[in-house]
Amino acid sequence: MGGGAATLDLTNYNGVMTGGVSGLAVISGDHQNSELYNRITLPEGVAGSMPPNDPLSPVEINLIAEWINEGANDLSIEDYISPQNFTLDQNYPNPFNPNTTITYNLPDNQMISLKILDASGKIIRTMVNEFQYSGSKRVQWNAINDNGQKVSSGVYFLSVETENIRQTRKMILLK
Repeated sequence: MGGGAATLDLTNYNGVMTGGVSGLAVISGDHQNSELYNRITLPEGVAGSMPPNDPLSPVEINLIAEWINEGANDLSIEDYISPQNFTLDQNYPNPFNPNTTITYNLPDNQMISLKILDASGKIIRTMVNEFQYSGSKRVQWNAINDNGQKVSSGVYFLSVETENIRQTRKMILLK
């Protein structure tokens, strides 16, 4: 009796998302219960393990788990290219009301802190304070502070710190 792997079509996004007889290949946001994740973490040589001839590295397995947990969105070629340097882009739009997007690139897996400060240097909102894998990142700020309250119009600073880098960008909230 054949396993579900024979019916999984891993050659395109739709095939990965629809699954096979063993269940959904990908359960968006839940890598532990996704068939794809379960198959790639089986020991080499066990029936149904994937890929059968060339096991994935722990980094590759973590990348797949992260992709599933972040919603398993369709990928573009840019998603496969690891940045060579840390970059923090200017938020956009800027000025903004009330939402703005912050993008940055991590060349290495590392701890990162991304905070919003007011003009006096007081921390208004901690957007990120965690270990992250290398790659392009994006977060959105909706002009809400850590207490869940709307902040007033004015100048704010985006402060990003990693193990080796500290950068700041000026942001303007107009209401």
